[in-house]
Amino acid sequence: MTSRSRESGLLMVAVLTVCGYLLAGGEALERVDHLIYDHFLSAQQYHADERIVIVAVDDSSLKRLGRWPWSRARHAQLLDRLTAMQARAVGFDILFSESQSSDPEADWQFAEAMARNGKTIMAVAPSNPLPNSAITEVMPLPIFAAEAAGIGHVDIEVDTDGVCRSFYLFAGLGEPHWPSFALALLRVGGENVTPDYDPKLIDARGPSLGWTRSGRYFVPFDPSDDALEVIPYHKVLNDDAVAARIKDKFVIVGSTATGLGDVISTPVSTNHQRMPGVELTAHILSGLLQEQLVRQMDGLTYRVLTVILVGLAALWMVSVSFPVAMLSFVTSVAGILAFTALWLFVGHQWFPPAAAIAPLVIGLPVWGAWSLLAEKQINRSLTDRMQHQALHHSTTDLPNQYVLEERLRKLSSGTADGDPVAALMIVHTKWPGGINNLVGHSSGDRLLRAVARRLSDAVRTDDLVAHLNGDDFAVLIQNLTDPDSALRIAHNLMTALQQPVEVDNKQIFLSPRMGLSLWPRDGQDGNTLLRNAYIAMYRARVEQSGMTCVYSEAIAEEVQAHSQLEQALVSAMERGEFEVYYQPQVVTQSGRIVGVEALLRWQNPELGLVYPGTFIPVAEHNGLIQAIGGWVLRTACMQVQRWNEQGLGPLRLAVNLSPLQFADGNIVAEVRSALTESGLDPRSLELEITESALMQNMELATEAMRLLKEEGVKLAIDDFGTGYSSLSNLQHFPLDRIKIDQSFTREINNNPNVREITLTIITMAKKLRLEVIAEGVETESQADFLGQHGCDELQGYFFGHPLPAVELADLLDASAAGRPVKAGQPGKSTLNTNL
Repeated sequence: MTSRSRESGLLMVAVLTVCGYLLAGGEALERVDHLIYDHFLSAQQYHADERIVIVAVDDSSLKRLGRWPWSRARHAQLLDRLTAMQARAVGFDILFSESQSSDPEADWQFAEAMARNGKTIMAVAPSNPLPNSAITEVMPLPIFAAEAAGIGHVDIEVDTDGVCRSFYLFAGLGEPHWPSFALALLRVGGENVTPDYDPKLIDARGPSLGWTRSGRYFVPFDPSDDALEVIPYHKVLNDDAVAARIKDKFVIVGSTATGLGDVISTPVSTNHQRMPGVELTAHILSGLLQEQLVRQMDGLTYRVLTVILVGLAALWMVSVSFPVAMLSFVTSVAGILAFTALWLFVGHQWFPPAAAIAPLVIGLPVWGAWSLLAEKQINRSLTDRMQHQALHHSTTDLPNQYVLEERLRKLSSGTADGDPVAALMIVHTKWPGGINNLVGHSSGDRLLRAVARRLSDAVRTDDLVAHLNGDDFAVLIQNLTDPDSALRIAHNLMTALQQPVEVDNKQIFLSPRMGLSLWPRDGQDGNTLLRNAYIAMYRARVEQSGMTCVYSEAIAEEVQAHSQLEQALVSAMERGEFEVYYQPQVVTQSGRIVGVEALLRWQNPELGLVYPGTFIPVAEHNGLIQAIGGWVLRTACMQVQRWNEQGLGPLRLAVNLSPLQFADGNIVAEVRSALTESGLDPRSLELEITESALMQNMELATEAMRLLKEEGVKLAIDDFGTGYSSLSNLQHFPLDRIKIDQSFTREINNNPNVREITLTIITMAKKLRLEVIAEGVETESQADFLGQHGCDELQGYFFGHPLPAVELADLLDASAAGRPVKAGQPGKSTLNTNL
């Protein structure tokens, strides 16, 4: 989505949301909400409560008992019958506001029957005034009110479409002090249940009229034809068989006869036609008994939910293309209706959905028309952008490999202008460990763009600089007169790339690797020229060379051999071609073996014996060094533990860590796992770390060494004196030992400078309370010199060659018996190059 489309979409969302808010505050869509409510009501599986019985003044009763109104004495007779039948409570949904002039005694008889019953409810209702006249209460006669167990109002709410869907829990003149007729009947019958409502929320018809109401609830109608138990009035008077149907039931007495009493339209009127008021009261009572009343949602909550639903639906609709927007519209409308149904059937609250749906109905065609117009404009610009993107890298906006290959095709076909010498350079710029791991993904992109600018600035405007992939760039230089010109340009490029790059206030030093191939000398076609440039670059990466590698057939053969070696190395561990050799480390003064150094050997069926100096750089390059180093560590720990358990110790195990292993965040967990698996005492394990691994990142090195020391492992610097550290840096590391490199040991007797350096190392180590071990000891004179000047331990061919575990056991056995290891010990002569 473009910025303009996004702004338009957000504007549309805002307009529709405001529209939803305004509609939620008015009554414009009330009829639509009523239709939706009626549909949901007919869909629910609700059945009226069986504890309710209507005693109906119906047409059959009028035919048998005569014209209405009947004498109050007859009502007294009915009430006594209901009392005898043990009705739970009796409510007369008939207004008795005037005395019976034809038979004054009948009123007293009826009142006495109410007293005998003790559970009779009488009705009160508002009068129907003339326009703008005050409302009055139509109360039962005082003698009836005095004997009645309760009085309840029979006022109902008729919606704008003339249909009754709701009632009020309380109503009255001045204040809502009368409970509804059904609620009064429920309380008299012993069910003290009042739905939650806020009595402060008053619904007044008008302040001048005076009739107020509170606690509006929707009536849960049962739409079935036989929803309610109805017994004709005359049967209750004359048929004792109905007693079983009356016992323990809530009885409502009211009129259902044609043309007699009030009839009301309800949501189920299509099935029942218009409903008599007594039946409506029965449905209200049923809802109260079953706690199935539906409460009208308060205005604030309704508006907030409407705004949220409209906003989310509109945001979804404008966030997708128009065909999908139609699906989102349908889904949103269905979701709003489902939300409404959920609140209705589970939460028993009515959320009118029309105000949330109407803005979407209005907004869909408007947004669709705008989207179609905007899409035409977007398509025109997309074509140009797609063509550009197809030919350029997304991060740096440099031409990509497709453009380079097209230029190379023209070069090889002779259609390119210029002199007959061209140079193709492939530059790899990846920082060790990964640019993105160093400075973050977004910063890594900025770094790549900085490299792209630096390359472009270092060449001519008509030269091609292409971004091939994440870390590889290509530079094609044409119009050259001789190969030396290409080398000078390559040198300038390397010099430019080796300068620090500032990203996010950090100085980043890249280690570029460059391969170069010349046309037509190194390839007659573009594909060959590109392949050979990659071969030269790969050779530069393997050798970690900061110089430009120029392609030659010898380099191609070497890279091919390197590739074969790499392929063989991948499966070497699975085929069990690795073996750990062990070289003894002895105490200088006694010659007793106190430790062994684990050294890796690889015996390949095709390549023969491959020394670590050959395959370790390959393992580091392809990422296998962690797996190989972990295997060496576990294997050596288990072997030394076996020797210790056999009484050939105690022995200390020295294992050399590759810089990549040491930089791996899992090295501590890997060491802990090897110790746990083998059972070797952590104090018997000494990890040898090269100077370069320590000095690349002193902060990281110090933290890793601290964690290893917490495990109880000893630490030593391997090949000390060959790197670029200073002795003063030793104080920053928690070391136990310094290992003098074999290049110093071999020259001790021949080179005075080497002797002085060696003595300086020993002296400084002693001042730092570090032990010293020298490797590469091959003669007795070397051993004597080192022993005389305080070297604690020695290692070298003079005491034993690196041997397989089986062959070394004899030396360990002799040392354990107290016999010092001497020169000339039998053993296999192998190159002492460690992991």
